[in-house]
Amino acid sequence: MIRAATVDDAAPIGRIKVRAWRAAYAAFMPATVLGALDPHQEARDWAGYVTAMPAEHRLWVADQDGAVVGFCRTGPAADDPDLGPAAAEVYGLYLDPDRTGAGIGAALFGHAVADLRSRGHQPVCVYAYQPNEGAVRFYQRAGFTLDGRTRLDGDDAVGVAEIRLTDARAAV
Repeated sequence: MIRAATVDDAAPIGRIKVRAWRAAYAAFMPATVLGALDPHQEARDWAGYVTAMPAEHRLWVADQDGAVVGFCRTGPAADDPDLGPAAAEVYGLYLDPDRTGAGIGAALFGHAVADLRSRGHQPVCVYAYQPNEGAVRFYQRAGFTLDGRTRLDGDDAVGVAEIRLTDARAAV
């Protein structure tokens, strides 16, 4: 089941983020960055985010057997003026590493993108860390294509370039 996140979901979201980052990014992200991740601090940060979430943002969670097993956050593509004023971004998609490959991520991502489209956002973009070939393939299977844009995310300060994928069905 996919639903809007609540403050009560902050602790599992924090744990999932830490586990997912450590599992997916160990090959290319500095060990000091991954080692410094704290699920308790993440939970506090996510609780604050849910409490003060901007109106155009959404935070979705996937529940399975009564537990949060993944989350996806979306909002305006404010850093991408080349995509136009109606563009939106999937800011992040993370699953419990033990649940990958079961279709949960595809369902969660599809739900988030459908919600953005239903609210008039076009095109939709998503960024993936450049060395994360698995994520790039996942987004390509979902109908997104690499468009040549890269960035260094100033918010996370990890020093790994991200590449942008846009909805192949949208006119960019």
